[in-house]
This record gives sequence, C-alpha cells and structure tokens, in this order.
Amino acid sequence: MSEEISPNDRKYISNLLTQKNQESLLLAIGDKISKKKNKKPSKRIVLITKNRVLFLKPSQNKIKKDIHLLDILEIKSATSNEFTIVAKVENKQFAYGLITNKTDEIINQIRLTFNHQFLGYPEEAAFKCTDIKDSRLQDIEQKDLPCGGFVETYQSICDHLNVPPRDDVCWDMANIISSKNIKSFNIGEIELPHSVGDIKCLLTALKYNNYFKTFNFNNHTFNKEQFTNLAEVLKCNSTVEDLSLNNVGLKSDTMPIIATALSSNKNLALTAIDISNNQIEDKGMLSFSSYIASSLRGIASLDVSNTSTGKTGISTLTNSLKKNIKMTSTLSYLNLSNNKMEADGSAGLASFLASPNTLKTLNISNTLPSMETIVGALVIGCAELKTIDISENKLTKKEVPHLVRFIGSSSTLKHFNLSGTKVPVENLKELVLAITSNIYLQEVTLDIKNNDLGIAGARMLASLAADKLSNVVYLDVSENDFGDEGVSVICEGFVGNSTIKKLILNGNFKQSKTKSRPSAIESVISLLESECPLETLHMTVGNSKSPLKNDILSLIYSLATNSRLLELDISGHQMGPKGATALGKALQTNKTLNTLIWDDNLTGVTGFSGFQVGLERNLTLKNMPTPLNDIIQAHRENPIKFQQTWKEIDSCINRNQSPSRAFEGSGGSGIGATNLSFLASGQQQGVEKLLNKIKSIGRKVTDPDNLLIIRDAESTEKVIGGIHLIKESIHASLEMELNQKLKDFVQVVNDVIDAKKNEMTQQILESMQNTFQSMDGPTIKRLATTIKYGSKDVDEQQIHSTLVKGAGAELSSRAHECFISALDIASDYTYEKITIGLDSVFKDLVLEESQAQNESGTPVPDSPVPSRSPQPTSPPIISQPTPTSNAPPVTAPRTGAAAPFKPANPPPSSTTTAPGVPKPTQPVSKFGAKLSANSAVAEAIARNMGGGGAPPIRKPVAPEPEPEPVTPTKDVAPIKSKPVVAPRSTPTPTPTPTKTPVKKPSGPSVPGSISDAPESDSAELTHVTASRPQINAKRKPPTRRPRPPTEN
Repeated sequence: MSEEISPNDRKYISNLLTQKNQESLLLAIGDKISKKKNKKPSKRIVLITKNRVLFLKPSQNKIKKDIHLLDILEIKSATSNEFTIVAKVENKQFAYGLITNKTDEIINQIRLTFNHQFLGYPEEAAFKCTDIKDSRLQDIEQKDLPCGGFVETYQSICDHLNVPPRDDVCWDMANIISSKNIKSFNIGEIELPHSVGDIKCLLTALKYNNYFKTFNFNNHTFNKEQFTNLAEVLKCNSTVEDLSLNNVGLKSDTMPIIATALSSNKNLALTAIDISNNQIEDKGMLSFSSYIASSLRGIASLDVSNTSTGKTGISTLTNSLKKNIKMTSTLSYLNLSNNKMEADGSAGLASFLASPNTLKTLNISNTLPSMETIVGALVIGCAELKTIDISENKLTKKEVPHLVRFIGSSSTLKHFNLSGTKVPVENLKELVLAITSNIYLQEVTLDIKNNDLGIAGARMLASLAADKLSNVVYLDVSENDFGDEGVSVICEGFVGNSTIKKLILNGNFKQSKTKSRPSAIESVISLLESECPLETLHMTVGNSKSPLKNDILSLIYSLATNSRLLELDISGHQMGPKGATALGKALQTNKTLNTLIWDDNLTGVTGFSGFQVGLERNLTLKNMPTPLNDIIQAHRENPIKFQQTWKEIDSCINRNQSPSRAFEGSGGSGIGATNLSFLASGQQQGVEKLLNKIKSIGRKVTDPDNLLIIRDAESTEKVIGGIHLIKESIHASLEMELNQKLKDFVQVVNDVIDAKKNEMTQQILESMQNTFQSMDGPTIKRLATTIKYGSKDVDEQQIHSTLVKGAGAELSSRAHECFISALDIASDYTYEKITIGLDSVFKDLVLEESQAQNESGTPVPDSPVPSRSPQPTSPPIISQPTPTSNAPPVTAPRTGAAAPFKPANPPPSSTTTAPGVPKPTQPVSKFGAKLSANSAVAEAIARNMGGGGAPPIRKPVAPEPEPEPVTPTKDVAPIKSKPVVAPRSTPTPTPTPTKTPVKKPSGPSVPGSISDAPESDSAELTHVTASRPQINAKRKPPTRRPRPPTEN
C-alpha cells in the first residue's frame, strides 16, 4: 500500500525522479510473486513514470527492475489482486509479478501512459494484455497532441536508447511545425550537428507517426545502419505519401534495403518518390523496379534522374511501369534525365508511353534517347502531356519531323525545352512553326538556350515574332552567340509581338564590342517602349563574360518612363557606382517595376548610396534578391557606411512590401505625397521644345486659333500639376473617409465577435447540462460566470490595427492605382492634343515665314549654309511667286543654296540695266551644293549662253490679283514652290511652259523676283545666304526619353 511507504523511501524516490528528470504517475507497494512457493514474499515498490516501470525494494534504495514501456511484451493478470509483466531487455526475456490490491489501477495506468507516449502505435505493435477481462480495462481517450505526439514519442525513444533528447527539436515541433500545420518532416530544418544517436531517435519516432505526410532527407548522407533504420520506418508507417531521398548516399548495395521495405508494407500510401542524384546503377535500379511493379496504389511522381543507370536499368524500370496497371492512371511526373537510355531504354519507355496514360511531365534530358521511337509513342498515348524536356540531346534532321508531328497533334503542351540540342536553324524554324500553327496551344514556354543559333537564328526568330509567335509567352534564347547585331535583330522583331511576356537574353553579347553595340541597346529600349506586352526581361552576362559596363546606362535611364516592365535582371554587367546611381534615379519615376536583380556589378559603397536615395522615393519595388557579391566588395571598402546604407535599402524594400507603408504616418512621403515626376517626363519636355522651336522662328503669332494653342501649351505645366494636386486631394480625402469608416467598423466587428462568443458559450453550457446529469443549475451558472470573466476577449486595438493599418492600407493602395490610371489617361490625352496643336502652329509659321521671305528676298532663318561674299559681276535672280487660283500652296522654307537673299548694300555693277531696275548682285552657292531643277531659269540662261553680253531690258510685269487665303491642312506635307519666268520683251521670244501662278505681292516687279533674272553665261546658278551665324547640320530632334535629372 502506498501509505506503507516509509519517508526514507519517498525521499529516495523523489531524488531518483529528479535525477532522471521524470515525474511520478503512480506509486504503489505489494508483495513480489516468487517462483518458490514456500518462500516468504518480499515487499516491492512499483513506480510508474512517463517512460518506465520501476520496481524498488523498500529500505534498500535500490532499483530491482527497470522496464521501459517499449520493452514490455505482455501483462498477465488472472485476478484483480496480482499481475505479471513479461519484458525483454537487452535480448533477455523475463517475467516480474506483484501481488497488490491496486492491480487494475496499475495495469490501466501503464496502458494509458503507453498510449500517450506512442500515440500512433497500432494495437499489434503494443504489448498484449492476457487473461484480463474487458470489464477490468478502462477505455482510453485519445489525446490530440502536437505533431501526432511526435515530441512525446521522440523523448521516450531517447530515454529508451539512452540518448539525450534535443530541446530544439522538441520546441520546433511543438511551437512551429504544429502551429503552422506543416506536414513535412524535413531533416534539413534540424540544427546541426546530427549525431548518429539523434538520427536513430528521429527515425524511430517516425515509425508509427500519423501526422507527417512527407519525409524529406535531401542532401543528408546516411550510412548503411541508418538506411536500415529508415527501412524499419517504411515497413511500419502508413501515412507517408512523399519520400524524398535526393543525394543521400544510396548505392547499389543499400537500394535493395529500401526497396524491400517498401514492397513489404501493404498499407503504404506512398505516391511520390525522389531517389535522384544517387549512385544506384543498374543493380540498385533492378530491386527498385520490383517495388514499382508491385505498388498497390501506383505512383504519381517518380524522379530517378542522375542515378548512373544504364540502358538495362532504365529498360527494367520502364517495363515495370507498364506491368503495373495502376501507373497509367496515376503517374503524372517522370524524370529520367542524366541517365543512359539508348535504344533498349527508349523502347521500354515507348512501350509505356504508347498506352493511354495521364503523364503530364516527361524529362528525358541528356539520356541519349532514340527520339524517333519515343516521339511516335508520345503521339499515340500522351494526350495530357504539358511539359517535355529533351534538352542536351543532339537533334538531327531525321528526328525533327517526328517532333513536329507530336507538336501538331498535342492540345495540352505548355513547356517545350530544346536547350542544348544544337538543332539547326532551319529545323528549329519547323518546330517553332509547328507550335505557332497549332491553334490549341496557348501560353507556351519555349526554351531554346545554348543552341549556337547565331545571327541566322536571330533573324529567323525575328521574322516569326511579329505575326507567327502568337501563342508563346515565355522565350529563353540565352547563350546563343547572337552578338550585338543578333540582339538588335531579336528585339526589333519582337516590337510587333503581342503575346510575349518573358524574354531571357542572358549571355548573348560577345566579348569584342562592335559598332552595333549602341544600336543593340537602343533596340532593347525600343522593345520595352513598344506595345509588346513584355513584363520580364533577363539580360545578364551569363557565360559570355562580356559585361556591357557603361553601355547599359541608356537602358537603365529608359526605366524612368517605362510603364510595363515588372521584372528586370541585369546581373554581371559591371556598371559600377554610376550605373547604380542611374538605377536609383530611374526608380524615382518608375511606377511598375517590382522585381530587380542586379548582382555582380562592382557597385561599391558610393553606388549603393546613390541607389538608396532613389529607392527612398519609390514605392513599387518589392523584390530585390540580395546582391551578395557587390555587398562583399562594398563592405570591404567602408564597413560602417555600407552597413548603414544597406539598412536603409532593406528598410525601403520592407516598406514597399508592407501594405501599411503609406496609409498612416506617411509624413508626406507615401502614396499620398505630391507626385511631380511629370515635370521630367518626355511629354512635358516635348511641349517645351516645341514652344522653343516656335519662338526660334522669330515671327509673331497673329492667328487667334494659334494664339489659343500657344496659351494652352504655356499653361500645360500648371494644368497638369493642378490635376495631380486634384488627384492627391481626392486620395487624401479618400484615406480620411476610409480611415473613419474602418474605425467605425472596428466596433461592429467587436460586437459580432462578442455575439458569436456568447452564442458559442451558451451552446457549450447547454450541451454540458444535457450530457452531465451530475451538474446542477448552480454549477452551470458558475461555469458560465467563469467563462464570461475568465476567458480572453478580443483586443480592440488589434482589430483596429488589422482593419485600419492592414486592410485600409491595401484598399488605399488599390484606389491609388485606379486614380493614377485615370490621371495618366487625362495627361496623355492633353499632351497629345497640345503637341498636335503646337506642331500645326509651327508649320503655319514656317509657311508664313517662307512666303514672306520669298516676297522680300530674305532667307529662311533655318538655312544651314554659311554666308559668302556677294559677287559684283551680275544681278541676282529675283524670285517671283506664281499665284494660284485660291490660296498659296503649302511650301517649305528654301534653305541652304536654294535660299534667295538680297544683300542690304549691293555693290555697284558695270552691267547696264534698264532704268528703274535696281542693280542686284549675283548670288553664289555653297561649294558643292546641288540645286533643284528650274526650267524657267535654265531657259533664261540658255538664251544668253551664246551672246555673253548684258541681259536686255525687261518690261515690268503687271501684278496678278491676290487670291483668297486658305488655311493649309496639318497633314499635308510642305511642297516647294516653283517660280516661273515672266514673258520677255524680245523680237523672237522663246515660248515658255504655262505654269500655275502662285500668290505674289501687288504692284510692280519686286527686285529679286524671277522676272528680273538676267541672262548670263554662268554654267551654275548660285545664291547668297543671309549674313547671320550658321550651323553646319540640322538640329537634332528631341529624344524620346528624358534623362533623369542629376542629383546635386
């Protein structure tokens, strides 16, 4: 009896429990059952802990028997006054009995403890209760323990094997794995080091665990004993569905151990197996194939890649797939890559593929397959195939038609990997056309990297990009030796594409920079600015090791106004601090880029600092993988400064990822801050440049409509800024109203939660009152009061934080996107109309100036010809506009050598002219200038070629009536007017062709008009330009993209 235990014994037991870190679950005393009938019985104390049953002799402080729960084989008890435990310890079996009136209590306590410590153990794995009536055995309530009781089982097994349990494992299982409902046991999550004992305890604890569905032992090398332990787990476990043994050291001699265990477990629920990257070889694959052939449920995913298996092993495995009738309806993923299939393995695989199956992914990369055999089977049986990887297998012209036939027959293909196949360009074109001509294929991913396509392949793809590649959304053309010209061709070809969303151009720039490098970068920019829906661009150095360095800066600057690109990878280009700073400036106005990858760019501390300045003003960049190589370099330069800079960069990324980044406490720097980026936009700068062009003409605008356009253009900046402020004001009011609504809703949510809590409490009390007859009304009321005042209430501050800072911020962000969209439409429309109007005004002013100069003899201001000294030998040619019936034609200013000009002070001439006619000088042309043909002038010169004397006196020509002015249309290109020579007053005039007259001033002939052109023996008609500063080339047009302003 427990009351007969002496204080000294109790003290010893207490010290013993402390020493073993255990607690007492039951303590009793009785008489030991002796084998000798006449021997006087001796007293024994029985102590039951969480893991063991201990028998002690009173007053001797000595443990007589120490039996672990797992060592118990059987408990016998014919009566309620005695029991006997049969156990096996260290391969020695024995029986130990006790006579006590607490026999039933002891037996039930042992059963209950075992059930709690080994929750998933089936009845056949536990000890047996013999000769015990069912009425004596209590029902055991199953506990819901974290991770299916893994922690309790693990601790008990550690106690059994005398291995110290790891507290970190127990804590992770109880607080992380269980709370997150993680069903995967991943040995990689357990902190290193892993002792042999640790692995054995962990594996044994998994033996009957019903919680974990996945066992992941990837990259942890096992020894043969540990593979044996794992085999014991696989023999017993009935819940694991996914077994991953990637790179665990399986070999031809250990694979049979695992395969035998898998075959022996008829309750195994395994559906996915990964034994890749192990040296299994043909011998190990033969044993594994026997399990595959006998699997009762079939396998959904099978990965045996890179297992050093030859044609014999692959043939055996694929034949096993065919033998198992479940495989055709279950197998959806098959990876045989990096093994040697050859003809025998290809035939075996084809025999399985030819049967109707549900295979969705097939990877036969680098397997030396017989493509003709396999592809023929694909056409017959693989109606659901979505992904096929035949990379690193050399394709010949003979095999391509079979692939074309498969592609044409497929209606489900999504991913086609042809990388490293060295397929000829003309054959690749056949495959691409097969994809694009199949109307059932949509959103296809095409991987054709590392095929040495060169410029011929680039041209082929570019020729198909605009109208043929209508169903390809992902294209990888990396490492194809395109060079500058090839990259340019590819990008120009995809400008007109309407489906491509992700383009991979890694490693296509050659080491030797060519003259086409700027053109190639410009082509990439044009592609990003086109209507092509490209969202992801990867353009890393790759294997070419040819960094773009400063050449990539123009691409970076173009990001400032890009509104489509979501992801960019420009790693390895060594653009230095200048590139990083430029990237930061571009991010200040970019609103769409959310992923940036840019490692190995020699950034340095200065570069990171410049990048950080721009990132502070950007709210959209959320994902930026750590540029580890550049971080190491920058940290070496200046550790203290870099740490501070990187901390701020990381803070900005975290801010952008957080939904509450700008809803409360933004301080004017969040979403609601005034956005003045339009001032640096290309549209606003384009308006300003057009205004400057109009002012440079030097002619006053008099037309009322044009004046209105000028005034509107000058106020564009103010108006656009005003609508930005309107947007900000509306958005601020939205935030305030939304904030208030959500704050009001906090109370509503709190009331709903309280109401549901009260409803739950009421139902609990009613259920207990109806079930437990021993509980009277006062007891139920006390319980209700305890629940009401003792249970936890929802914190109103937490609800407020969740709604206002979380949901409210996200709603505000979505609303901001809508507002920006509407604002962009309004701004674009305004700029478009203003630009068209200014262009019309410019053309009108140029027309007016041209007409005025034709009338006055003053050159057009845009003449690029430098001034020349006037020649005193002959009078100038005087232009005379020919009137039209209605309006002056739309003419362009005559520039260069064709621009007429009358000097202010003409030098005297010895040539005799008619009275009243001024003595103009002979204009000269710029050296080498070509003049447009003028039949009238040429005829006048020809008539005087023979005489060489002075021209005869010309009679004034009567002025033509002035026609009605008509406003020229904006879309009509200016046409140069052609002057006509007036009739000469000579005895035998040479007839001239009739010309359409143009507008001319009223009054007598104006000096410098074509009517006063002299006859001369000069073989070339020359002119004098205005005596003003000239330029040698036309002014460059404004750039499409503004360069972000330089930070001071």
